[in-house]
Amino acid sequence: MLLPSSRDDDFFSLQTVAAAAENGHLEVVQWLFEARGMGDRDDLADTHLHQAAARGGHLQVVKWLRTHSLEPIEARALDEAAVGGFVEVVKFLHGEWKEAKLESNRRSCGATVRAMNGAASNGDLDMIKWLHENRTEGCTLSAMNRAAWNGHLDVVRWLHDHRTEGCSQQAMNMAAKGGHLEIVQFLHDHRTEGCTYNAMDWAAKENHLHIVQWLHNNRSEGCSRLTMNEVAKRGHLQMLQWLHSNRIEGCTVAAMNAAATHGHLDIVQFLHANRPEGCTTAAMDGAAENNHLSVVKWLHQHRNERCSRRAMDFAARNGHLEVLQWLDSNRNEGCSVSAMDGAADCGHLDVVQYLHANRTEGCTHRAMNGAARNGYLEVVQWLHDNRSEGCTSDAMDDAARNGHLDVMRFLHKQRQASCTVRAWDAAAARGDFSMLEWLRCNSSHDTAEWPIHAGLAAIANDRVEVLHWLLKHFSASAVLDMRILYNAAITAGHTC
Repeated sequence: MLLPSSRDDDFFSLQTVAAAAENGHLEVVQWLFEARGMGDRDDLADTHLHQAAARGGHLQVVKWLRTHSLEPIEARALDEAAVGGFVEVVKFLHGEWKEAKLESNRRSCGATVRAMNGAASNGDLDMIKWLHENRTEGCTLSAMNRAAWNGHLDVVRWLHDHRTEGCSQQAMNMAAKGGHLEIVQFLHDHRTEGCTYNAMDWAAKENHLHIVQWLHNNRSEGCSRLTMNEVAKRGHLQMLQWLHSNRIEGCTVAAMNAAATHGHLDIVQFLHANRPEGCTTAAMDGAAENNHLSVVKWLHQHRNERCSRRAMDFAARNGHLEVLQWLDSNRNEGCSVSAMDGAADCGHLDVVQYLHANRTEGCTHRAMNGAARNGYLEVVQWLHDNRSEGCTSDAMDDAARNGHLDVMRFLHKQRQASCTVRAWDAAAARGDFSMLEWLRCNSSHDTAEWPIHAGLAAIANDRVEVLHWLLKHFSASAVLDMRILYNAAITAGHTC
């Protein structure tokens, strides 16, 4: 059992008290205060308990803390309550409270511009009005910016009429991104900040055609040539067609590359028929990687950019056997050893078998290493029976790290594979007794230091039960220096 390493009143962390406050558990807060002796201590400046209770909107907890705690109330407490829309908590913190135990908490609590900014972001106009009438902190241009971003037209209007902070170009930019045409129009008609080309860029990416058209007709900022690229990537055909017909910025080869990679054949076909930019080998490579065989076939028939070996490599790694077979039969770029390595690493035995039977590139030891690491025993067995590349000690170590004891047993029995101290460390850190017992029974004689490493890993991961197991099985031997482990445990603050 782990015991607290310092004073008894620290057994329950301040985070525990704060969590109880934020969740409104007043009785728990009161009990924890008593258990920790917090009511009579003045070292609570960084506990943030009022802030936690205010963030949760729990007025009774806030009242109790203000009355009984010696923690100074931070301005963020009122900020948090305002952002959360808890007007009663805001009003209470704003008012004086003569019953407060700490003298500074008897006065009206402070706040920052974050209060009104947050209320504006959330569209809480009533809170904004109250803060405007009763507080002096005000807000920043972030208030109108964020209200515009989130579609709160009433807040934008009110801030425009009653506050002087204004906004920045981000207001119209983000309103456009959010599809809030009325806010875009209001800002255009009543404000002077305007926008940047990001307004049309972002609206186009989010497929807000009505916003794009309005900006095109009423603003002069335009967009960037990256806009069509992103629209093509996202598959917005109507938007792409409109931009092509009405704007002059154009696109780059990234447009068709991205459309192909994401399987948007209609976009690929439109760009091919109407735009001169074309694509690169990345188009077919990406389509193959993501299993878009129809796109791969179309590019093969209508474009001449070809693909690279990465097409088969990626298709193999992702288990896309049909794409792999088609590329093998219809293209001549081939693949690399990464194809079988990747397929084995991801457990695609059918792909591994196809490559073995139909290709000559083979694989490397990374194939079996990866299959072992990820627990694909069938793949490991097949590679052992049919390939000669073998594996390294990483296979056993990584299988141990991920708890694949069946793989370790096979490698040890069939390949006489060995592991390193990393296997012990991993098993101890996870508390995997089955793995530890197997390692104890099957480790070679040159592993005298391993149990010590395992003990240190157990201590670092609070696995005291593993430390007990190690002491039980190795303490009578010179294999385990108990002083090392006890010193490490004490340093880590644990007793056994």
